[in-house]
Formats: sequence, C-alpha cells, structure tokens
Amino acid sequence: MSADFNKIRVENEKLVMLEDSLGWDKVRQLVQDNKLKAFGGIMNLLSKPKAEEIEVIYEERRFEAFWHVIGKAEFEYKKRNKYQVPVASIVKEVNVLGQEFQVDKNSNAFELEVVDHCFEEYREELMIEAKSDQAKNFTHYLHFPSRTIESTEELIKDGTPIVNLETRAQTLVRQVLATLVKPIKADEILKEEIVISDLNLYFFPVYTFELLWKNKDKKATISFDGVTTDLNLKAVKISEKLKDTFTSEDLFEFSKEIAQNIIPGGGLAVMMGKKVLEMSKKKST
Repeated sequence: MSADFNKIRVENEKLVMLEDSLGWDKVRQLVQDNKLKAFGGIMNLLSKPKAEEIEVIYEERRFEAFWHVIGKAEFEYKKRNKYQVPVASIVKEVNVLGQEFQVDKNSNAFELEVVDHCFEEYREELMIEAKSDQAKNFTHYLHFPSRTIESTEELIKDGTPIVNLETRAQTLVRQVLATLVKPIKADEILKEEIVISDLNLYFFPVYTFELLWKNKDKKATISFDGVTTDLNLKAVKISEKLKDTFTSEDLFEFSKEIAQNIIPGGGLAVMMGKKVLEMSKKKST
C-alpha cells in the first residue's frame, strides 16, 4: 500500500527582510578603515599605497537573497510480519498466549506471526544562495533581527536593486519532496503527512565599493554585509538585477499547486514535470 501524497501541504511561506545594521554613514567609515586591505594582494614593501592615494570611484547598495526550506514527513502504519524467535536447545514447544508453537530443531527457533505497529519520521532542510543556486550555510543569519514583507516592492522603493534570483520556489519544493517521499509497505496506514513547514526567502543588504589606487591605476572591489558587517575582499559589482517585483502570494502559489497535484504511485519527477508544463501553458495564454 502506498501513501496518499495528495495530503502534502506547503505552509509558512514568507518573504523576509533582514534588518540593515550599517547604513551609509557607518559603511563608508568602514571603507576608509579597510581600504588598504583591498590592495593587499598586489602591494609589497617597495610599493605600498598611502590611504590618501586610494579613492572610492563607485558604490552601491543591493539586496541578495537565500532560501531556507524545511520539510517533514511522518508515516504511521501496521504491517504483518514473521519473526524467528530463538530458544534453548532443550525446548521442544512454546506456548504464547495460549497458542502452541513448534520449535524447529535445525535452527532452535520458532516462527511467530505478528502485526508491527510502525512509525517513521524524516526531516529535510535546505539553505540555498538564490543568486548562484548553490547550497550554503546561512544559519547565523537566522539570529539577526528581521521582519516579514508582503512584496519586494518594499525593498526597491528607494532605488535599491535586488540581485537576480536563479533558484525558484518550485525547484526547492520538488527537491525536498523527492527526499521525503518514501515507499511504504503496509497493510494499514494510520497516518501519513508530508509538510513543507518552512518556505522562506530571506533578503539581506550588501554594500559594494570599487576603489582606485591612483598612483598605480589599479582597481579593487570590496563589500560589506549589511547584516553581519563582514568584509569581502573579493567582491563584484551587481551584474544582473531582478527584472520584476513580486509578492509572497505570487512567489509561493506555484509551489503549493505542485505539492497538491502529486499522483499516488506516479513517478515524482515525471509528474511534476507535467504539472510545470501545464501551468506554464496556462500562464502564457
């Protein structure tokens, strides 16, 4: 017997903005305090810049993003089973609850037919950098102040761009479900539940600066994380912006419909592929 995967749910979907702990005044001072570090790889004892020889020629504030997804599955069921119960070599027969069982002298065991009451629990967690579609540990960000937003319009209203998102919600839902969906060999299923309990897209500010070492005509790019204040000496300027704004409803509707249209016994990848095609056709009409 297989589980009824139509009971899959997606819940607690949120767009989250992590609070900026810097601001332009603080971050510009950090640049002045750290700008010599930007050229650490190319300077030497004979060629070392002075602070006044380095100037900021470009600065930007942007939002980058990461996904945090948690999926959980619980299966409770009963199934018939047979156990070989070992006994002492002198035992000929065993009485269990009034029923007699003959002992096999070759194995010194008797066979007991039972009904197993089973419970299985699984959990899958993903953290994905949205701009690169790569797994990365963002756990420490979850401890910083944040707030839920309804639309990305709230992020860009002052002109701050958002780095383009390579990873989509439906891709992550598909990936988590592929891990949580398990074959169940059961005679009676008591409980079956698969839940995407957290599907959150976090946005965090990044300040990027391009510096010019005037005497050598050398450039370097650094950035500061607006949440952790960490310095990145190998930064790059934004290359592609997110073209459209979206709301939390827009972002997660697709993933919910995928989760609600899984067919019991079907191939998960093929099934979802058909649903994606179907929904794409709907949106293009």
